Amino acid sequence: MLRVREFTQVARGFGEKVAGLNPEIVGTLVGSDRLRDSGRQLEEAGSERIDASFEEVKAASRQAQARVHESKQRAHQSDGGRSGKGPGADPSAPRAIAETAKGAVKQAAGKATGSESLVAEGREQKERGKDEAAAAKHETKAGAHREKAEAHKEVSDRLRR
Repeated sequence: MLRVREFTQVARGFGEKVAGLNPEIVGTLVGSDRLRDSGRQLEEAGSERIDASFEEVKAASRQAQARVHESKQRAHQSDGGRSGKGPGADPSAPRAIAETAKGAVKQAAGKATGSESLVAEGREQKERGKDEAAAAKHETKAGAHREKAEAHKEVSDRLRR
C-alpha cells in the first residue's frame, strides 16, 4: 500500500511524464531538438520518480516482514523475548549479514544440542536477516532512482533555457 510520501511522488512522476510529453511533441513537430530532448528528459525524470516510489514500497514491505520474523524469533527465546533490544528501524546490509550469520549459528547450535526452540529461533533470525537485506537493497535502489530523476530534471531545465 502506498503511503502519502510515495503517493505524492508517484503523482509527481506522472505529472512530469505528462508535462514532458507536450514539449516532446511540439519539438518533434517544429524540428527543435532542444525542446524535444527537454521533454524526453522530463519524462525520464517522471519514470525514475515512479520507480523510486515502487522500490520504497518494496523496502517497507520487507521491513514489515523482518519485524514479523523478529517477533517470532523473540517468542522462541528463553526469556520470552524481553531482552529490551528493539528491531532495527533502519536495516542496513551489514546488520542483515550479521543477523543472517547469527541465525545460522543458532540453528547449528540448536541442531547440535537437540534444542528445537533454538533451531526455530535461528531460522526466524536468518529470515529476518534476509528480509532486512532485501529492504536495504530496495532503499538503495530507490535512492538511485531519486538521484536519476533529479539529474534528468536538471538536464530538462537546462535544455529549456
